Amino acid sequence: MPDQIELAPDYYLDNFLKLTQHANDWYLDFLTDSELSWLSRFDAITHPAKCLLVRLLSRKGCWFRSDKLNYTEIPRLDSALLELQSHGFIHINGKVSQRLLAETLLTKTELCTLFSVSNKSLRKELLLAELSDDDFDQFSSLNFDVIELLDPQFIEVLLTLFFANTHQDLSQFVLDDLGLNRFEDYQLSQQRRFFQSRSQVDQLLSLAEIQSQYLNGNRKESVELLSLLEALPQNIEHPYIARKRQHLINDLARDLERLELFSDALHWFRQTDLPPTLERQARIYDKINDINGMSDIVTQMLEQPHDVAEYEVALKLKQRLRRKLGEKVPRPPKPKLDEYHLSLDHSSQRVELAVKQHFENLGYQVFYAENALLNGLFGLTFWDAIFAPIEGAFINQYQHQPLDLYHSDFGKKRDSVIRQALATLEAGGLSTLNQTYSDKIGISNPFVHWGAFDQSLLSACIECMPASLVSELFSVMLTDLKLYRNGMPDLMLFKDGQYEWVEVKGPGDKLQDNQWRWIERFLTLGVNMKVCYVKAL
Repeated sequence: MPDQIELAPDYYLDNFLKLTQHANDWYLDFLTDSELSWLSRFDAITHPAKCLLVRLLSRKGCWFRSDKLNYTEIPRLDSALLELQSHGFIHINGKVSQRLLAETLLTKTELCTLFSVSNKSLRKELLLAELSDDDFDQFSSLNFDVIELLDPQFIEVLLTLFFANTHQDLSQFVLDDLGLNRFEDYQLSQQRRFFQSRSQVDQLLSLAEIQSQYLNGNRKESVELLSLLEALPQNIEHPYIARKRQHLINDLARDLERLELFSDALHWFRQTDLPPTLERQARIYDKINDINGMSDIVTQMLEQPHDVAEYEVALKLKQRLRRKLGEKVPRPPKPKLDEYHLSLDHSSQRVELAVKQHFENLGYQVFYAENALLNGLFGLTFWDAIFAPIEGAFINQYQHQPLDLYHSDFGKKRDSVIRQALATLEAGGLSTLNQTYSDKIGISNPFVHWGAFDQSLLSACIECMPASLVSELFSVMLTDLKLYRNGMPDLMLFKDGQYEWVEVKGPGDKLQDNQWRWIERFLTLGVNMKVCYVKAL
């Protein structure tokens, strides 16, 4: 076990300074006058005051009790608070309504002691309704100071500028400091300005806020859904932000469809070109029995599919359309697969584990690896391609994948590196991956799940899987990395130098579309694969 890493008491301040330094170096012209003032005032305060301010910024909300602020690295809390107030970062015992104070800082017992209420046995939510929105002015009756953090949203701006997204935060630095997240030492873009204007930053922040409201709101309330849609930022030029907006529209429009608000749903689905927008439009036309509308959409999907998945959906919709027109359309027969039929007791464990144990009892080496196996081999083989120095792919040192990983031109940009990796694999076999595994183990890679892809699995693959076949499977994956990283069989069996993929199906379970997608490729390439149907004992 590695020695436990001890962080310095003020580790979080060093991490926060990475944000402010990045903003100063790369986006100074994006910052407003008030934000520039914030940074200037922050530089002017003492170390303890900086620590306390970052502590407050890292906590939820903007209202705090002084008696809950206990940090060993800030011994003179009162002095730090007064300094923050004098520099305009906080208010101490400032303007706050009775209801807001009680809601954010008081326990129910404190609320009942401080204010006159009708019935102390009522829930706090009901007691809050009895309170006034008048300013609270009895601070002397409290045994703590009321702290209001000013400009709490500025940290979101700094985080967004640094990470170019709205889901990574200061905890990312801590995971890295502790060695829990390790990243490849890739080359950062020479032109690291991910954003071209401040409006783009604000648009991304606005989308994040709307998405938060959506996830925490009532998804069955049409007025709320439509209000969120109308609030979406317009005239987005940045492709990353525009894509996020379209994904959010698809989610909201899908809920409108579920509420049978078909006209509204169609209107909003037409505002996007990302799947599954065309599929949803076709299915809405199906529901309202608009044959012509459905036919136009299906034709568009067949002639100009966004990806393989959309084309597959279009084929099914075409069959549905033909049936609606009165044609007899036989369902295409599924290919015949080799099968196992077992009766096992899986009452105390997953059915996949029961099958794993069954074959282990027969002398097989069995891995319940599912998608981790082929993805892991892919990630090791194309490690240099994934982390290639492509301009714009990496903009900070905390990315586990390039920004363009799922873009249509990912492979084209890295063609020579990919071809070299395939040539090395076919010339030297899978054993060439041993060195990469040894050198990179534990480093974040979008395809390598280290917890499910250990050295024993790699060794078995090296011994039993032909490199030429693996190379052909990689070629399939490279046609659509996002689509083909899922749907692989549950188990891999090894014995006597041979491999066998096994997809496990318990009672009532059946093969899914993404599994059939891979199965069809397996059949074409001659992959050794079976489906195991399990009955309960």
